[in-house]
Amino acid sequence: MLNHVVLPVSFIDSVLVFAVYSFAGWIVEVIYRSWTQKRFVNAGFLYGPFVPLYGMGSVLVLGIGSLLQQCNHVVFIIAVGVVLTVLEYFIGYISEKFLGLKLWDYSANRFNLHGRVCLSFSVAWAVLAYALAVFVHPKVSSAINSLGRTFASQMAIAFLLYYSADLIISTVNALGFKKKSADLLATFSSKSDAELQAILSRFRRLIRSFPNLNTHLDGSMKANFTMKLGNIINELSSNAADELKKRRAADKEYISIVKDILVNSEFQRLKEYFHHNSSIYEHARRVSYLSYKISKLLDLDYRAAARGGLLHDFFLYDWRNHSEPELAAEKFHGLHHPAIALKNSMRHFELSEKEKDIILKHMWPLTLTPPRYRESYVVTFVDKYLSSAEFLSEFAKRGVMREKKKRLSRKLSRQ
Repeated sequence: MLNHVVLPVSFIDSVLVFAVYSFAGWIVEVIYRSWTQKRFVNAGFLYGPFVPLYGMGSVLVLGIGSLLQQCNHVVFIIAVGVVLTVLEYFIGYISEKFLGLKLWDYSANRFNLHGRVCLSFSVAWAVLAYALAVFVHPKVSSAINSLGRTFASQMAIAFLLYYSADLIISTVNALGFKKKSADLLATFSSKSDAELQAILSRFRRLIRSFPNLNTHLDGSMKANFTMKLGNIINELSSNAADELKKRRAADKEYISIVKDILVNSEFQRLKEYFHHNSSIYEHARRVSYLSYKISKLLDLDYRAAARGGLLHDFFLYDWRNHSEPELAAEKFHGLHHPAIALKNSMRHFELSEKEKDIILKHMWPLTLTPPRYRESYVVTFVDKYLSSAEFLSEFAKRGVMREKKKRLSRKLSRQ
């Protein structure tokens, strides 16, 4: 029986319990985020060291424990699991509805509901809640009770004042992120790299705390980019390979920029590795050429775009089946190959800082840190555009081949 769950007995106690577990939740999130991102991350929606979702969840857990004093532990675990799942879903819904931001996304997890909750995390929350109610909170409650009432009241009031101010500032910042992400790239060609970085730096903490916002930012920027340059992309990408093969006089400048890379014997080895519907070599040439043309149109550094775009996939292994020494089988190619491409590129060519950034950041938002330069965004979006087109082309081609085989099989069976 749960006859020893201690419920806060006053408003002051409830505020302090909320503060303690909001802080504890911040510590948990900092450890998790910092470990996954390999850097210190100030986690959570707020600027300060508090994650309100943990505080609200803890108060609810203790309330449920008080109501279920006569129930067994299994019933309690199921009850808190359901309640915390509903709370997480509700907070996720509120953030999407009123802030327009999806702060977390469980869509890749099995048994999820709208990406806001999923079974595995709900089970984890239930187990943690049980441990909190039965083992942790009795000690926390004892510590709070040992405070003098006057001091406890002063701490609660100070926390509420601070928390209110932090919540307002953080909400304004989140709304600013929503607005800026919607039009950032619509005017990016008229902004300097310093201005672009100044805008992004305002939201760096929020993005690191909620990596899913990178996807939101990428989607908004890509939508504006495609809307502005869609016709150009369609026209240029369809002719990119032919233009390179013909080496028309108008593109002698492009060839002069990348010739040393194209003739490099190590880079030529990319012809041996299949990409989506051709070799890595051909894919890299298409990305490079299209990025060069678009950067010229936008009055950007087309030289860096051409060279960085050509070297962005300079890895010498089969990305579908890789092993040491190139890339260990258990490592995810999408996350690791930009660093490998940069290492290979630096071994053979002199690179500018802009070219290095293009190569290292071209998988954003899969890699969390946004690009530093406008040319990096151009190559990033062009790579996605062409990769998608190449994949769909190969998928359609295989579909046609399967249909032909079926027809041939039916024809032979009739004979």
